[in-house]
Amino acid sequence: MKNSLSSILSSKTFQVVFLIYSSVLIFLGRQLDRGITNFDGAYYAIKAREIFSSDSLWVVTWMGQTRFFDNPPLPFWLTGLAYKIFGVSGYAAVFSSAIFGVLIVYLTYSLCNYLYKDQWTSFLAAFVLLFPGLFLDASRRAMLDITLAFFVTASMYCLIKALENKKFYLVFGLMAGCAVLTKSLLGFFPIVIGFVFIFWHGGLRNIFDFRFLAGVALSIIVGCSWYLVNWMMFGDLFIDRHFKTPHMQLIPGEIFSNNTLYIFGYLKDMLRNYWPWFPVTVAGVFLFAKSSFKEKDYRSMFLFLWVSIPFVIMSTSRNQTLRYLFMIFPAFGIITAHTLAGWLKDTQKERALPWMVGIIMTTVLVVNVTPIQVKVSLEQNNAELRNLAPFVHINTKPSETIFNYGYTHWNPTQVLGFYSERLLEGPVKDAETLIQKLKENPKGTWLSPVLQFEDLEKKFPGELYLIYANQKFAYFTSIKNKENITYNFSHVKLPIVR
Repeated sequence: MKNSLSSILSSKTFQVVFLIYSSVLIFLGRQLDRGITNFDGAYYAIKAREIFSSDSLWVVTWMGQTRFFDNPPLPFWLTGLAYKIFGVSGYAAVFSSAIFGVLIVYLTYSLCNYLYKDQWTSFLAAFVLLFPGLFLDASRRAMLDITLAFFVTASMYCLIKALENKKFYLVFGLMAGCAVLTKSLLGFFPIVIGFVFIFWHGGLRNIFDFRFLAGVALSIIVGCSWYLVNWMMFGDLFIDRHFKTPHMQLIPGEIFSNNTLYIFGYLKDMLRNYWPWFPVTVAGVFLFAKSSFKEKDYRSMFLFLWVSIPFVIMSTSRNQTLRYLFMIFPAFGIITAHTLAGWLKDTQKERALPWMVGIIMTTVLVVNVTPIQVKVSLEQNNAELRNLAPFVHINTKPSETIFNYGYTHWNPTQVLGFYSERLLEGPVKDAETLIQKLKENPKGTWLSPVLQFEDLEKKFPGELYLIYANQKFAYFTSIKNKENITYNFSHVKLPIVR
């Protein structure tokens, strides 16, 4: 019985089906109860909704009447497609991230098996990718990083397969181009890695191979098409706005002039968040570097370059966020798994496999059956904002913006903006300015923290009318606008608050 179970768990068919099925249940499980949970995700979800409903040929991204050039459009096209299939909702907004998360798990398993022909190591590589929950959490959010990680992983897979079949260079170029269309300059890493790896593997002769150069050319054509169109349409306005966004800031600046240790920021984040694998991963990277340069092992060099080039370059950036490195997490998984496989005995591997299967099954149950939410990042008032959204929607017109007292441009205004289908003004910071604006526009409605609204009522008695409040948020207007406020939801099509 034991041997039979072991043979089942060790079979490639079981492992592939189990990983794909479990990943689908984990990444998409109970998403209807969760929806948009953070301001970045809401920001991207709003942009996808706007581009989906605009006449811009899906080239320009919008927020209301304002053009935004900070991100290329491919993730928004994909989210727009999900909106087309499922309707506009938080579920549709996270759908593409979840699907790409599933595909990354599969590609990690498949790539590891292609390199090392070892199912146990391949299964462990996928397991390392899933746990801890950084990658898992990101795949359940409406963010761009998992989409980028998929195209980088797919391009790397095609690059290594092109050593045997040069036709894969074209697919490599297509995937790399899609990475650029996902997150601009960060998407060029596959091209950089490709040049270094191909030169290391075969010298200039391979660099000038027609099929490799054709793949690179395809990546540039696909990736830079959006740049060219926007430059032709908007000129310097596009250049200025796009290349001043945070993820473009790849050169150290004054922000770190008083802290020269910022280059270790990613290492510190890994130390805090990448357990229990961190020691093994670090050891594995050094072992792979040794194997690359001393033993000239092409597999080690391939994985070492995939990890080291983005890590080193991004460590010089002004804007260090660990999710920017999700593109190298599949390589981390393979390096960690192969290192552990070399340290463990066969009997230890056999005993470990059921435990890995059991942990994944437990996670599936936690996500889909229990009320426990699998998350790493903090939820940003999601439930309270979703409850507030219908009141904002019903008491405002589509072209009307909501005034904002006490909040930033981002949190929580973006989440409310998505669920209410309304946009919020920039923040007003002092009470006197608020009252002045309210006198000038008594029909305007406002969002503020509950505690700050209570202070306003005390300071300006008889001036304000509370429309709706919960534990965190107050939605109010001028007392002169009281008669225009409605609570009758029956005659209005409300936004989908999922």
